Amino acid sequence: MTPLDHQQILDHLSVGTVVLNSRLEIVFWNRWMSEHSAITLDDARGRVIHILFQGLIKKDFVKKAREVFRRGQPVFFTNKVHQTMFPFYAGRSYIEPALKPMQQTVILSPVKNDDNRVTQLLLTVFDITDWIDYRDRLLQSKDELEKLSHTDELTQIPNRRSLMEQLAQELFHHNRRKRPMALAVIDLDHFKEVNDRYGHQTGDQALFEVARTISDSCRNYDIIGRYGGEEFVIMLPDSKREQALATCERVRQRVENNKFCHSRQAMRLTISIGLACKDAQEKIEVEDLFQRADAALYRAKENGRNRVETDC
Repeated sequence: MTPLDHQQILDHLSVGTVVLNSRLEIVFWNRWMSEHSAITLDDARGRVIHILFQGLIKKDFVKKAREVFRRGQPVFFTNKVHQTMFPFYAGRSYIEPALKPMQQTVILSPVKNDDNRVTQLLLTVFDITDWIDYRDRLLQSKDELEKLSHTDELTQIPNRRSLMEQLAQELFHHNRRKRPMALAVIDLDHFKEVNDRYGHQTGDQALFEVARTISDSCRNYDIIGRYGGEEFVIMLPDSKREQALATCERVRQRVENNKFCHSRQAMRLTISIGLACKDAQEKIEVEDLFQRADAALYRAKENGRNRVETDC
């Protein structure tokens, strides 16, 4: 095979290929390098590569190139550590049509003679822009799916699964650190009548509005979630009974005073709340705290609804 045949093969590669001598002068580079650098082989040949591309100096290119000559082992430059080695653009990305900086992996490999002595370096530039884009999109999709799996689709607040996970974590820390905490279980009053009279679409809108009203009425670090159906839960970290009761009353009053619109007509809703409180010294399990809050909610329903009842 003639040298020209070798050059034709290298020119057809979709990676950059450069041959350097011991002075790091360019002996050869392929068409890919010419296209991305806008420098022909004739203009590049004989030029010192880190003078032609000044950015290589800052990325320890010369030092690593000397190591390859000395040790005879290849070295790698990854985009994660060294970012963009060469100032090229990925203008032919299959994902993004606009020009953008090319993400690269660069390998410096030794070229040895018959005496096993390194006489030249083979520099290879891989365009990994599309791979990075695909990876980032997959990670973004993973994050979005993770968020969706913990979010109630209708109300856009944490769902039951997320709620129970957070409650277990919060209660564990509050028990260990001897801090007070409260749990409120909320149920919409006569919600079946809303669905029967106005339809489930209106009922869904009412649930969304109630969830938003509850969220707006709580502190930033309180945790609000939909437990299921027309039932919501509020976790109140570091809250004593008086603080938690004041928050629940505020939530109840704002829901009662809010006008939920249906076909341009105002519709009023009320809620009943059962509140369970854990004092600083008490250690309690999730199931027990929930049971106490549920019992308080049952009393609120029995005593006329649209009220807050506590477990003590």
